Amino acid sequence: MAVNIRLKYSGDSNLTKRNRPYKAQLDYILNGKRKRDVIKDVIFYPNDTKEIKKEKERIVEKVRSKLEIELGNTNNGMVSRQLQKANFITYFERLGNNKKKNTKSTWENTLKHLIEFQGKKIAFEDVTIIWLEKFINHLKEKELANNSIVTYINKISATLNQAIKEKIIFENPLRYINKPKKEETEIVYLTGDEVQKIIDTSFFDNEAKNAFLFGCYTGLRASDIQSLKWSHIKDDRIQLTQIKTKNTVYIPLNNNSKMILEKQKHNKEFVFGLSNHISSLNRTVKKMIKLTNIDKEVHFHCSRHTFATLLVTAGTDIFTISKLMGHKDIKSTMVYAKVIDEKKEKAVNSMINFKF
Repeated sequence: MAVNIRLKYSGDSNLTKRNRPYKAQLDYILNGKRKRDVIKDVIFYPNDTKEIKKEKERIVEKVRSKLEIELGNTNNGMVSRQLQKANFITYFERLGNNKKKNTKSTWENTLKHLIEFQGKKIAFEDVTIIWLEKFINHLKEKELANNSIVTYINKISATLNQAIKEKIIFENPLRYINKPKKEETEIVYLTGDEVQKIIDTSFFDNEAKNAFLFGCYTGLRASDIQSLKWSHIKDDRIQLTQIKTKNTVYIPLNNNSKMILEKQKHNKEFVFGLSNHISSLNRTVKKMIKLTNIDKEVHFHCSRHTFATLLVTAGTDIFTISKLMGHKDIKSTMVYAKVIDEKKEKAVNSMINFKF
């Protein structure tokens, strides 16, 4: 891609060009449009000596050559040095602002730790393997939960991958780092008897209670229950695109879920009137569980775990459960089978030890 140099004169137009100062102007085509950029910092004066003029011409040529290389790289799918100097923090913040409300808080928390570690500015070219390793160590020194660190690093990785798509960088340096791996956490779920306890317990917030029970009967995430509309329910089944995975799920309605829907007919567009953030919803669920005397650390997502474990207990095959839950990978569903296996093992080991 050719970059031509034009001269842009200033000063008294009545004077000859030889007696007027001028600047170099770079003339080139970008995305089919003609661009003219003036090199503002280099001014040629009529009284410049030959040496000074040659030095200024060398600077202009250096700028011209650099721009020509960058334009050639861009046209050939390569990254631009100018883009690599862009602010990674600003870019990360912009991506986070466009996320759905159910994941936005995680992006905000990651941004908070980034700024705390680095400040508000770092160029993409400085987000190196060494820098990333130092950032991971910074998070560890703060004694954050391992899975929280994994989540924050995943957000940074997603940002770098997006930057590759936009030809800002050409590779993700996180590929070459031994990143923290997600640890399996204990799955908290409710038994059938415990679900019945919730049904039998009076609670001040029927919307939250019914939504939680609906999750136990359908396996929907809190975000999908919050956004569930009556239009998503047809022919005794739910059909919607999950907010988190973008997968479409088809969930038949059982008698339990139908009973909940009957109780929610006072709502018009949305089935549940849940305007609260998920953290607020979790606090409400904890208050409800406290009234039932169920001795478990229950949050709203436990309703989804309950749905899966009840199905496994009832003998439903793992592939059907995976489809109902909208999992992308069967491995995500297998954790529920492990939970039931542990229950079986515990039951067998609880037998009386006979004497032989």
